[in-house]
Amino acid sequence: MKKFILFIISFICLFIKVNALTEAPIDITSMSVVEIETALEKGYITSEQLVNLYLERIEAYDDKFNSINTINEHVIEQAQELDKLRSEGTIKGELHGIPIVVKCNIDVYGMPTTAGSKSLKDNYPTKNAYAVQKLIDEGAIILASTNMSEFAFSAVKSTSSYGTVKNVFEPEYTTYGSSGGSAVAVKAAFAPVALGTDTNSSVRLPASGAGLVGIRPTLGLVSRNGVIPYDIERDTIGVISSNVEDSSLILNIISGEDSNDSETEGFVKTDINLDSTSLEGVNIGVATQYIYGTGSGITGTTDSEIKELIESSIKELQDAGANIIYLDNFVKSSNLTIASTTQAGITMCDSFNEYIKNTTGTIRNFRSLATASGHIYSLKGYLKGCGLSQSGKTNRDKQKAIYRNYISNIFDENNLDVVLYPTLKNKIYLLSSTTKNISPGSSLGSVIGYPSISIPMGTISDGFSYNIEFISKANNEEKLYNVAYEYEKINGNKITTSSLTPSLYEIPESVTELVNLYNDTYENSNDEEWLNKVKDYFKDYNNITNKEEKANELLTLYRDTINDKENDKKEINITSIKNKTNYILKIFILIIIIIFLIFIIEFIKFKIKTSKKRKVKITKITKQPKTIIINDKIDTTPVTEPVTKKKSTTKKNQTKKKTTKKTNYSNKSKNNSNTKKKTTNKNNTNKNKKTNQKNYNKKKTNVNNKSKQNNKKQNNKKKSSNTKKTKK
Repeated sequence: MKKFILFIISFICLFIKVNALTEAPIDITSMSVVEIETALEKGYITSEQLVNLYLERIEAYDDKFNSINTINEHVIEQAQELDKLRSEGTIKGELHGIPIVVKCNIDVYGMPTTAGSKSLKDNYPTKNAYAVQKLIDEGAIILASTNMSEFAFSAVKSTSSYGTVKNVFEPEYTTYGSSGGSAVAVKAAFAPVALGTDTNSSVRLPASGAGLVGIRPTLGLVSRNGVIPYDIERDTIGVISSNVEDSSLILNIISGEDSNDSETEGFVKTDINLDSTSLEGVNIGVATQYIYGTGSGITGTTDSEIKELIESSIKELQDAGANIIYLDNFVKSSNLTIASTTQAGITMCDSFNEYIKNTTGTIRNFRSLATASGHIYSLKGYLKGCGLSQSGKTNRDKQKAIYRNYISNIFDENNLDVVLYPTLKNKIYLLSSTTKNISPGSSLGSVIGYPSISIPMGTISDGFSYNIEFISKANNEEKLYNVAYEYEKINGNKITTSSLTPSLYEIPESVTELVNLYNDTYENSNDEEWLNKVKDYFKDYNNITNKEEKANELLTLYRDTINDKENDKKEINITSIKNKTNYILKIFILIIIIIFLIFIIEFIKFKIKTSKKRKVKITKITKQPKTIIINDKIDTTPVTEPVTKKKSTTKKNQTKKKTTKKTNYSNKSKNNSNTKKKTTNKNNTNKNKKTNQKNYNKKKTNVNNKSKQNNKKQNNKKKSSNTKKTKK
């Protein structure tokens, strides 16, 4: 009966919890930092909603994994403030509104920095760590701190006085260490990205155990200011992320010189561009001793399934155009000795005493920490180093330089861009096991300060993911990232969460379709009204009960709008065609009219020209009678026009001739009239006589026969005229 009651109570609590969950139209468990930032920008979700989604996932699942140490009490307020800035058009940077978790040995103002030890539960920093402040300056929200192996002592597992972090795929298995909490938090989608620290392999091993990307940068590229130290000569902040792009984004932000960390002197902020389009011409070395060795240890036998994954990856790289160079002398036993003898835990006491100056709390120096209760690992052995951090440093640096020069020469002699090897040579193990990890990178980049990145290459029969690791020379992060980026694409890595931490809500297909449609039309759509309606839908998504129905309404509205626009376009096209047809017809008619007018004008010109030619011909063959008065006597001798030999004359000549003819005929008429008048007209007659005389002299020649007949008639008229004159 008691069990039944507990079951009922649990069911009711679960029902209440599910109904109280924050929901979103997007699945944050499969999204990168870049994708989430885009979703915030487009209004799919707010920073406050995003923070609530992650907090609810932590509440729902982290009891299984123990990955979170402390949640930021002010996280909701900070998210609201960033949402307000966004609504006002102010964006702080590339991480505006993005929640991030950090390992609990890194200072976050307002949260205790414990390094996994309850001895430091009230250790509050007076300011943010340098790297954390850089993230906040870009708009990031520090959501929580993550659990770790106490004081970063163990890479075998992540166990602290706050408990053990458990593997995100199988809680009975290790997460490795020391940044196990950061890796689990990212894979469980408690945050999209995390900061960890890497002394020997503390970022890359947990990343491999969770199927994530882990970067250890060049020593000195990222400040350790605000980080509880372990081995200050090897410690560095690293990034754990779901993909290579997110990792490069975070490293670009947190890198650069910090006056409070002398190791960063001379370093500049990275500006890594993932612009590689292929691996053509890239020279990749293969550290064969880390893959094909025999026996035990770091150069011993590699698990056969892990070896198959490595060999498959090498073939993928080669098929993609990379030049593969096998290196049989990459590992030297004397260098492995250097790796183990140059560890500098002796520096922990003095480095901690320097760190604690910028915090408040009960513990004020390393000695009080070592003697305090609340931690699971003994610190008494490290008390021997107090005041002696510089002891042996010169010799350690000299030995590491020998190792560094050896590896550098191999890079140079073979013109290598990167060298590859497995992050782990042996399979993952149970938390209860005494097995230790075999990780080549722990004795390589960590010792000589070279950057290395670990990337998932696939799973094997045990169901766990295993990583390949690339290393390059110092300050060559851009080449390292581009090779990793190309490999990630070739290998087809995708962002997924564990099957133990699925999404807490389902997204209807219609909502996903609406999101995709909105995403496609966000920048190119002219329908602002529809876009605003969708934005309002996303904004109120968590409060909408009929999410699927409302999404379908918006999809239908969009389709109807598109159909209306298409119909309008068709009508516009038809009208346009008609208008064009009418225009063409009008132009055609106008052309016809112009052609007709041109034809009429040319025809008239032709007629005028023909008429003039005919007149000229008639003038040539017609003899016109001339009446000439000589000494007051009328001479009726017919006179004809001289015949010109030229067949054609200019219009100007024709006009002159025509004028002359008219003048002659006029003169004749005046002469006839003058014979009838009295003496008062005598002066005019004399003038005419002179004019006629001149014309006569010019045209005296070439008289036609017809003029004889005209003379007879003229004589008769003369007689009649004389008779009238006598009477007068």
